[in-house]
Amino acid sequence: MLASPSTAQVRDLSDLAAKVIDAVVNIQTSRNAVVDPNSEAQSQPPEGEQPRPQRSLGSGFVIDASGIIVTNEHVIRGAEEIYVILNDGTRMPAELLGEDRYIDVAVLRVQPTTPLPVVKFADSDQIRVGEPVMAIGNPSGLGGTVTAGIVSAKNRDIRTSPFDNFIQTDAAINRGNSGGPLFNMAGDVIGINTLGLTPSGGSIGLNFAVPANTAQPIIAQLREFGETRRGWLGVYLQDLTSEIAEALRLNPPRGVLVSGVDPRGPAVPAGMRAGDVIVKFNGQEIDDARQLQRIVAEAPVGTTVPVTVARDGRNTELTVTLTRREAPASGTTAVSALGMQVSSITPELRSQLQLPRDARGVVVAAVDPSSQAGRHGIRPGTVILEVHNEAVDSPGDFVRRVEELKTEGRHSVVILVLAANGQTRIIALNLA
Repeated sequence: MLASPSTAQVRDLSDLAAKVIDAVVNIQTSRNAVVDPNSEAQSQPPEGEQPRPQRSLGSGFVIDASGIIVTNEHVIRGAEEIYVILNDGTRMPAELLGEDRYIDVAVLRVQPTTPLPVVKFADSDQIRVGEPVMAIGNPSGLGGTVTAGIVSAKNRDIRTSPFDNFIQTDAAINRGNSGGPLFNMAGDVIGINTLGLTPSGGSIGLNFAVPANTAQPIIAQLREFGETRRGWLGVYLQDLTSEIAEALRLNPPRGVLVSGVDPRGPAVPAGMRAGDVIVKFNGQEIDDARQLQRIVAEAPVGTTVPVTVARDGRNTELTVTLTRREAPASGTTAVSALGMQVSSITPELRSQLQLPRDARGVVVAAVDPSSQAGRHGIRPGTVILEVHNEAVDSPGDFVRRVEELKTEGRHSVVILVLAANGQTRIIALNLA
């Protein structure tokens, strides 16, 4: 008798799971509990007793037989102890080699007594929507759990970072799966399972993985340097509209508009200026701002690349040597047009303002009381979440967004703020 299609598929998945499962590991972390005296959900430990450690679980996979393991950054964030548990139950302490919050990748090292089974990365650019995939992980502490599905979509931007280009899959990714591998049918890793969108905590088929091609250069940098060293162009960007393209005599519309140039960045000595439209970067056609951000960030620091810009209706060839992308400034960045100075949310500010761990935005560090912002009740400590319906996660994001709106000819801007009392409100400010 001929096997039914479903039986044949199960047999293929069984073989695949057996081939790779020993390279998938469970991650266990512990950190000291932080007790909030203002929280009703927590109680203070008895006098003289230390807070009980908080434990969390995640997944990972081995990429080097000597003991190099990849997982998500959020799996090990804040951990004081990290342990790796192999499929056979062996438990080993792990050392954190490096982490990157933007891409949500971390690299660990263990010291095995014998070489570990490994898996290798695939070229994630070659995957196709509808292609079957398999995930293995540690949901709810149930290690070695296999789920399967298809690639639902590619290049998904769900605005978790400036570099989002997730693989979307309907393979179940539940809590504890984070950091585990998403396999193609050849048994190679096409992505790192990162999160699922769910109202209930269980998988509803909207799950996302960091593509292998996005993760690999970051992993290499974390292994070599212990940190990420991203390329930086030093420009503010906005997507090109048909109206702006017509005004710039760019037909057909293509590329990304440079709305401003950071005087400290490498674009200045290269001759780039506001009003240029970047149509090609290092030989690759440019479609939108987020694509260019990813390409630049993935390029090694010090790389000299050709850049084609459209200027005055003609193409101009420039050469840019990328410098290092700096971390978001912990100090303040002046935005004089709005009468405020803003800063990144540092750990100190997060604690001082009692912000939740996942709080995003920028903090108002100073405000001119005679400005519109001051008259509307914005005070130092106010958190700005969005500028004109776009999230801002750093002072640079805030400045860029304000400058974009000015370039568009807008006379006012709407900002979403989080006040000290925990309430959000919308405020309109003049841009003049």
